[in-house]
Amino acid sequence: MARYEDPVLVAIRTMLNEHGPKELKNSYGLGDPLVVNQSALPMAFISFDAQDIGDVTNAEIQSDMRVVINVVYDLKRDFGQGMSNVESHMSVVDFITGRNPDYTLKVDSILGAIMAHEDLDNGLWINLDTLSEVDYGVGLEKRGPGIYTAEGIVRFTVKNHQLRPDLVQ
Repeated sequence: MARYEDPVLVAIRTMLNEHGPKELKNSYGLGDPLVVNQSALPMAFISFDAQDIGDVTNAEIQSDMRVVINVVYDLKRDFGQGMSNVESHMSVVDFITGRNPDYTLKVDSILGAIMAHEDLDNGLWINLDTLSEVDYGVGLEKRGPGIYTAEGIVRFTVKNHQLRPDLVQ
């Protein structure tokens, strides 16, 4: 069986590689692996959380897809640095919701890129009518033995309208 790469997730990855944080360029994986290579961090993983798909007319389907981006950063970089220099957490914050001195989102943060480039393709867009959600945390060996990570999770909705599959030739 050929390896499947979902075109919706690929479109998000393509947009983030072009407009997202430079430090994460070409470091976006599809799906969320349990084990990662610590030397490859920081990385981000794009996956689906849920999808609602239904008819909007007798010929058209609407898909509301809840997408999750998990940013993973090596927490061990902070070991021995003291309490005033928690670089791993602040790096994850900067990647996801980094702000300029005037409190505006950086255009090349993940959420800045999502807000500025919501049209992913014809008939595929990020739904800015719903709020995006961000959570931060720490992973203690959840990605593998001896791997300690600072992580941030972004949740947002992508929408698609299409003709019913039986009507597409």
